[in-house]
This record gives sequence, structure tokens and C-alpha cells, in this order.
Amino acid sequence: MALTVLSCAATARAAGDGSRSDTPDQGFGSLESPAAGAYDDGAGQPSRRAVLPPLGGEYRFMGGFGFGRGIRFQNPYRLQTVLGDDAESLSLTATYFDLSLAVLFAGGQSIFHGATVHASFALDGVTQEVITPSYLFLLRPDPRWGITGRAGIPIVIEPDASAGFEIAGGGIFYLTAGIGLTASLVGSLFFSAATLESSRPAIPILSMEVGAVYDYEVLP
Repeated sequence: MALTVLSCAATARAAGDGSRSDTPDQGFGSLESPAAGAYDDGAGQPSRRAVLPPLGGEYRFMGGFGFGRGIRFQNPYRLQTVLGDDAESLSLTATYFDLSLAVLFAGGQSIFHGATVHASFALDGVTQEVITPSYLFLLRPDPRWGITGRAGIPIVIEPDASAGFEIAGGGIFYLTAGIGLTASLVGSLFFSAATLESSRPAIPILSMEVGAVYDYEVLP
């Protein structure tokens, strides 16, 4: 009876040793993981390189420039280029040069949300500089086209410090994957320094701007 028990025990131990020899150790001290074989170094051996997690969605950086000019719907300072019969009628603004930087994050299929900063400089007439931080929206319905919209607060640095509101909408035609031509319509409302007629005149302006943009897209 004892010999029978010992024989069974020896057989079971041998079977256990054989099964362990066919299965790699998955203990805490092992450098391998069950999924390590999914990454091959080209020689049939598992790679030990780290696999970085995705960023959680694509994002993009944009930089652009443009030239524009607008129509001033009120002219309390009797500025040049009057379009009507007197100085209080419609008038043209100075031609301006605009620089912009933006960062956007994916908000859905072909939709991006982000922030942008525009810096505008008058090219003629009275010296003027305006900085405009804005929310920016971008829709890419097609690889060749982009639709943009933004809303922000223009801050006038010169000639008199003031601020206002601004909204704009436009489009991008991509010549390549990262370079495009832009056109946009900009509506602004500025609250300026006091005049004899008003203590805080509001000056609405509608501008047209054309330019170019560089769009650097980062995929996850």
C-alpha cells in the first residue's frame, strides 16, 4: 500500500515539473508580460521599448498673417477717408497688418476648439496697435477646406487705451496639408475716449481680411 502511494506521488510530481517547464514564469520577478510578444524587435524577440500612451486626441498649432481694411460706421474723431457727404458718415479704417498664433484640441470628428491671440498694426494714418485674445473654433469638412469662427476682446494699446468686443468668421483653403490661404469677415465694437458729443462713444467696424496660415497637426 505504501509503495502504491509513493508511486502515485512520484508520478504526480513528475507531471507537475513537466507542466511548469512548458510555461514561462509569470511571477512578479519576471521582465516579460503576457502582451510583450505583441511588440517584436524584428528578430523574433519581444522588444523592451516603452510604449507611450496616446495623448487623448489630436491637437494642432496654427500661425498666420493677414492684411485687412474696414468700414467704420461712426466717426466721432473725424478721421480720414470719409465715404459720405460729411465727416460723421461712413469712413474707411487704416489698412492693417495682423499676426496670429493659436492652439486647438480635437472636440469631435473634424471639430477643434482652442484659443488664439491676434496682434494688429495700422500701416497708415494714426499709429494703432491692438491685441485680441479670443476663443477659436475650427471645422474641417474636407481636407482642402476649413471653416473658422472666433470671439474675443480687442485691447487697444495706442493711440488711446480702450477695449471692446469682436467676432469673426472665415475660411481656409489648404494648398498643402499644412499651408492655406485665409479670408475672414471681422465685426468689432470699440468703446473709445470721450468726445464733445459722447462721454464713451461706441464705434462699430466691419473689416475684411485676407492672408495665409501654417497649420501644424499632431496626431495621437
